[in-house]
Amino acid sequence: MQTLKRLFPFYLRLDKELEIIEYGPSMGKFLKDKGHFASNFKYIRPNFGITYTFASIAEFLDQVFILELFNHPKKVRFKGQFIIHHEYEEELWFCGSPWLMSVEDLQQHDLFVTDFAQHDSAIDTLLMLNQNLLNLQDNSKMIADLKQKNERLQQVNERLDAIVYAITHDFRAPLLASIGLLQLPESMVLEELPEILHTLKRLDRTIIHLNELSKNEKVALKLTPISWEELIQESYHNYSVIYNTKIPMHLSIDASTPFHSDTFRIRTIINNLISNAIKYARPDLGAASLIKINIHTDPSSCILTVEDNGEGIDEKNLENIFKLFYRASIKSQGNGIGLYIIKEMVHYLKGTITVKSVKNEGTTFTLKFPNKKLE
Repeated sequence: MQTLKRLFPFYLRLDKELEIIEYGPSMGKFLKDKGHFASNFKYIRPNFGITYTFASIAEFLDQVFILELFNHPKKVRFKGQFIIHHEYEEELWFCGSPWLMSVEDLQQHDLFVTDFAQHDSAIDTLLMLNQNLLNLQDNSKMIADLKQKNERLQQVNERLDAIVYAITHDFRAPLLASIGLLQLPESMVLEELPEILHTLKRLDRTIIHLNELSKNEKVALKLTPISWEELIQESYHNYSVIYNTKIPMHLSIDASTPFHSDTFRIRTIINNLISNAIKYARPDLGAASLIKINIHTDPSSCILTVEDNGEGIDEKNLENIFKLFYRASIKSQGNGIGLYIIKEMVHYLKGTITVKSVKNEGTTFTLKFPNKKLE
């Protein structure tokens, strides 16, 4: 026993109930009271399949442990092994030392070289072999991380391929059509100007969407209080002017709790939802067309619903509407990007989105966002 104490000044002795009954003089720099092992330390390694019981720890005696002292002002981790001393079979001993990576760590934890002891060579060899095992586990984790990054890169490449395809087809065809119309005799060009203008506006909207998509990937999250009334009224006014129509909007906001999120992404989501509600209104309804927007916030979240009584979406198309460049109908006026952007931005904000729709009756989008606290 005295040999262990000399070799490991940071030792711990635990009884059958894992109460700390003794600790080394150097460990005394961190532990002021004995107490229960679980009240002072947590497992970093192994971090699964182990509990705070004598029997559970005993199953892992052949492994290197990394423990973190979590009730200390400074994060201190210890690396070593648990053993059962042949003279004290009802006790567990932790034999190890602080896991330090540099001389600066010594100073940070108020430690000195004299706090450590010369380890037995057999113990060092065992620790080294177990460390090699940990290194293999680390390599496996690194391989898994690389695989995940490669999958993400493949997704990005597929998206880029889709965007290039859209640019070469969705852009070039209407541009060529506009160029051809502009080469007609002046009298005929004047007749076709509304169609040319409509085509160019669609191209402009597609460019705006692609820009929003790019920003979502690159612009960092910036949390601010969200002014719902201002954002919605601004969007509603802008798209009423763009589509030259005035569909009645009923807006209900229950925001007694301030809501914090990213204004750029929330504005983009609202713009696309309101744009769609106006764009796909049913012409036969006339003044009976309607957009309902409801907002409710609480300390943890915000629920936003946007409902219209427009054209609606066939049930068979609902599962695909959030795909990039997907059009639910050949008559669709959109470019197949808007709903994809909504989904991506909702995902970035760690929110959720659901949609219910009936053809020729209308569509309801329900979004839920977490209420982000300002730092």
